[in-house]
Amino acid sequence: MSHPGGGRAALTASFRRWTRAQDTAEVLAAAGVGPWRVLTLLVVCLLAAAAWAPGARVVFGVPFGLGLACAAPMLTSGLAFSLVHRGRRHLEPWGWVWMVAGVTSLHFFLAALMALSQLEGATVIASLLLFTTAFHGRLHRVTPRTPFLAVGTAVALLAALPLRESEDHLVLFGVIGPAALTAELYLGTFAVQHDRARAEAARLRAAVQAQLLDQQEQDVGRLSRALGEILGYQNELDSALMSAGSAADMLAVMGMGARRVVPGGQDLEVQLKTLQESLRRIRDRVTEIHAKGRRHVGTEPEPVEVAPLLESVRASVGLRYPDVDITVQVEPGGPPLRARMRGGVTTLRRVMENLVLNACEGDGARGATRVAVVARAEPLSGRLEVVITDDGPGFPPALLDGAVQALASSKSDGMGLGLYTSECLLRASGGALQRENTTDGGALLRLVLPREYP
Repeated sequence: MSHPGGGRAALTASFRRWTRAQDTAEVLAAAGVGPWRVLTLLVVCLLAAAAWAPGARVVFGVPFGLGLACAAPMLTSGLAFSLVHRGRRHLEPWGWVWMVAGVTSLHFFLAALMALSQLEGATVIASLLLFTTAFHGRLHRVTPRTPFLAVGTAVALLAALPLRESEDHLVLFGVIGPAALTAELYLGTFAVQHDRARAEAARLRAAVQAQLLDQQEQDVGRLSRALGEILGYQNELDSALMSAGSAADMLAVMGMGARRVVPGGQDLEVQLKTLQESLRRIRDRVTEIHAKGRRHVGTEPEPVEVAPLLESVRASVGLRYPDVDITVQVEPGGPPLRARMRGGVTTLRRVMENLVLNACEGDGARGATRVAVVARAEPLSGRLEVVITDDGPGFPPALLDGAVQALASSKSDGMGLGLYTSECLLRASGGALQRENTTDGGALLRLVLPREYP
């Protein structure tokens, strides 16, 4: 016999898994104030046409007042939801529950129209209901493991069934209802599988790029050391050239007024001019090499808005680790937080994904169940700070002392490239990465980034 508390815990875990699979930005864009205003006007116009237009009245015959009453819960909930969440980038758990109720009311409205219409018009509305449920299944990632919207759709169909005009509508509900639920679950499952495949491809691409970056850094290091040795000879070369030039000038002065011939029958004055010209060309080449050696080669830092990037990382990593509760919190108020990174969005996204993935994986034997990402502006320096904490096993002492080394990992099968590459990329942009363990034993990473001011 199962314990009621265990059932509630499983339901809560399933609901969290479902919310983490959502594309919050896409959901909030679809539930904006503008779209709901347009939908309200469209619903009123369609109900008026279905009730009073001569041709449509024969096909549909939906009473305007009753149709508007069925639409009222959907329109009221949708407009209130859009106003409450205007300007937000994150949905709280109660917001997701509200969203489920709003989508359920939309499905109820369409099912009620199907029940109230004449049979010919009901088939037309049935196709609209089928399309809408399929669209919501894809948008909200409805699967058999997270069937919250599918349950809402089933409730909406059952609630609208008593409004049917005839027994023939019962047959229509018997066909369209299962079809709508199947389409909702199928497209939702397909969307989740597509997201996972895309996340896996991104992970593999990031791993390859990390290896390439590591190799490039080693090559650049060797080149920099060689270039430093070459440039170190500059003073010696300059001194030698200066001495040779002075000697040539003195020889020229000593040879003035007397025509001297060097062995081989050549004029001394001609030989001195040739020597001075050769020394001048050598000096010009050395100056040119020195200027090229000091020239910085690389991309300029680009501004990156932090909040949407962190939400995107949360969504992509959440697909790979649905049982890990990943939260993102950005300091409210003030101008949007923007970092300056070489390589722009691509670089910062790679850094954040590496670090959040490391937190989820832990030491390979035990990973984290909660990961929190907090971004804020330091009150004193004004620099941008991102703190990542988890409840995993934390860092072993060997990884807390000194700089991060390549190929050093706490995981038995790890290559140690994630943390190492992230720190290299941060340093290249003028940032820093600090590592420590929390008092509870988990890991804490503090990223300090150059900030782009508006």
